Amino acid sequence: MGGKADIENLLYLKERYGLFLYLDDSHALSALGEHGKGFARTHIAELDDMTIVVASLGKSFAAGGGLAMLGNKEQKTLIHRYGGPTNWSQSLNVAAIGAGNASIAIHRTQRLEYLQKKLQANITLFDQLIPSEHSGSPSPIRLIHLGDAHLANRASDYLAQNGFLTSAVFFPVVPRNRAALRLTLRADMPPETINKFCDHLAYFLTLHQAATTPVEHF
Repeated sequence: MGGKADIENLLYLKERYGLFLYLDDSHALSALGEHGKGFARTHIAELDDMTIVVASLGKSFAAGGGLAMLGNKEQKTLIHRYGGPTNWSQSLNVAAIGAGNASIAIHRTQRLEYLQKKLQANITLFDQLIPSEHSGSPSPIRLIHLGDAHLANRASDYLAQNGFLTSAVFFPVVPRNRAALRLTLRADMPPETINKFCDHLAYFLTLHQAATTPVEHF
């Protein structure tokens, strides 16, 4: 839902109390780090038997399936022995395998760094136009809190009518009375598109604020 994990303090708790870390790095894999290694592995150079990192390959990696980064062979053996029906219920289709190979090839070139910089530039532009609680985070996800689920759905519908597909999120996906629009920025979005979207969003927010501002009677 945006933001990032407090990795420094998590590592401190692991070092001091033996905390087991199971980290989902789906939104940072490919989008962040040298060769797209993500947020977690940027801070954790070597995995041990108290750390597992998992990620989807269907987001910034732009293919299909997922991966698990393990600290030892025993964990791999356990997954193969007991997790087979869950993890390997079906094979990757040919298109997903081809997309994965193409993505790996991009990760080995300078184009990945170029795309990462384009993504961060788009994130910075959006934060300048529509500040939020996650402004400044390298994550491509932003939440625009609207409070009421009906209002979040109305905002999503309004933006769809103007050519922008966004997701309204509400309880139990987010805390009660914290409904929001969930926005996902991409590297291939032209600045003009982001500006136009933010104009529509700002207009909707202005209308809502005007409609809910109490009128003082003298």
